[in-house]
Amino acid sequence: MPINIYDPRVLDGVIKLLPATGGFFRDTFFRKHTPVPGTKIDIDFYKGKRRVAPFVNPKSAAKTVEKIGYKTNTFETPLLKPKDVTTIEDLSVRAPGENIYGGITREERAIALLTDKLAEFNDSIIRREEWMAAQSMLTGKIPVIGEGVNYTIDFGFSNKEALTGATLWSSPTSDPLKDIDRWVLTCQKNGYHTPNVCLMSSDTHNAFMQRLIALNYMNQFSGNVDLAVIKPQQLSENVIYGGMILKYNMPIYIYNEWYIDDWTNPDSPTELPIVPNGICLLGSSNAKSAIYYGEITLTDENTGGFRSILGERAADTWIKKDPAARYLAMHSRPLPAPQEVDSWYVATVL
Repeated sequence: MPINIYDPRVLDGVIKLLPATGGFFRDTFFRKHTPVPGTKIDIDFYKGKRRVAPFVNPKSAAKTVEKIGYKTNTFETPLLKPKDVTTIEDLSVRAPGENIYGGITREERAIALLTDKLAEFNDSIIRREEWMAAQSMLTGKIPVIGEGVNYTIDFGFSNKEALTGATLWSSPTSDPLKDIDRWVLTCQKNGYHTPNVCLMSSDTHNAFMQRLIALNYMNQFSGNVDLAVIKPQQLSENVIYGGMILKYNMPIYIYNEWYIDDWTNPDSPTELPIVPNGICLLGSSNAKSAIYYGEITLTDENTGGFRSILGERAADTWIKKDPAARYLAMHSRPLPAPQEVDSWYVATVL
C-alpha cells in the first residue's frame, strides 16, 4: 500500500528529522524543553532566605522557624502557526535549484516542496523562540503581537540599569570592571547565582576593550594578577568569543543576529538586532529556566473530531477543491520562562 506523504503520521515523522537552527539565548539559558498538557503553564516562584539556625538553651524547646512561601504565576503559551498554500502550478513549475532537464515527477516535486517548507517553518519557529528568549532576559517581558493577539507576558524583572554621564563606558572616567563587580554582587545577593556568561553587543565590546586598554587592565595589575584576557575569535556564524573576565572565570560573547519586525509597522518591516546597541548582560546558565510547550489541538479527518499533540511541533494539512489547493501548516506553543528573575543583570552602558 503506497504511503500518503500528507498523512499526519508521515508529517510528524518529517518534523522529527528536521535539523535544529540554534540560537544563543535558547541554547545557553533555556536548554530545558518541557511539553505541558493544556495551553497554560503554572510556574512557582520560590525565593529562599539566608537564615541561620537559632541558638536555644539546652533546656528550652526547639524554636519554630517561619515557613517561606512561594508565588505561582500562570502564563498562556502563545500559538505560532505559519502556513503555506501549494497549487497545481507549484507542482508543474521547476523549483529553484532544480535541474532544468531533470524531468522529476509532480509527486517527487511535492515531496521536495513538503520537506523544504517544513524546514522553513521549523527555522522560523526557532527564530521566534530565540527572539522570545532574548526578550524575556533583556527586558523581562515578551510582547505577543500578531493576528488577533496583542498582550504582554511580564516576568517582573528588575535587575537592570542605564548608565549615564561619566559612568558611560564611552566616557574616559568609566571603569567597566567595577560596574561588572557591582552587577555580579547584585546577582549573588538577590538571585543566589554567580553569573558565568557575559553577553555584549558589538559596540559595547569595542568600548569595553578601549577602557581596559586605557586603564591598563589588559596587562599586569595590582598583585601581578591579570583581570581580563581579550583574544576575540569567531565561534559560529553569529557568535564571537570576546575574551574572559578572569576574576569570575566568565567568558564574554558578542552576539550578532537580527530578525524582521513585521508587526510593529506591518507596512514597513524593519530588520533589528536581537541584542540592541549598548547592551551588556550578565547571566547564569545554572539558573532555572525552560521553554514550555503548550498542548496543540488539531482536527482529525479520520474521526471527524480532534486530536491533541503533546510536543514541540505539530504539522497539519488539508485541501480545498475550488480552486484546487493544498494547505500546510506547522503549529507550536512555546514559552521561554526564566524562573529565577534576579539571577541575571542587564545594563545599557552606551
